[in-house]
Amino acid sequence: MPEIFDTVPFIDTLIEGGMPEKQAKALAWAMVQLIDNHLVTKQYLDMRLAQLKAELIQWITQWTFGAIVVQTGVIAVLFKLMH
Repeated sequence: MPEIFDTVPFIDTLIEGGMPEKQAKALAWAMVQLIDNHLVTKQYLDMRLAQLKAELIQWITQWTFGAIVVQTGVIAVLFKLMH
C-alpha cells in the first residue's frame, strides 16, 4: 500500500511543539499503523462493490428461476384440474 501519511512533517511538528524526538517518532509510527490497518481505500471499495453486485445478480437469478418453477407448477396443477 502506498504511504498516504507523510511522517516527516508530522514528526517535525511534534518536535517543534516540544515533544522529544523519540516519542514523536513512536507516535508517527503508531499513526502509520493505525491508518494502514483501518483506512478504507478506493481499491477495496471497488472490489467489495463488484462482489456485492455479483451476489445480487446471483440472488436475483436464483429467485427468478424459483418463481418460474413455482408458476409452472401452478399452471400444471390448474391445467390438470380443468381437464
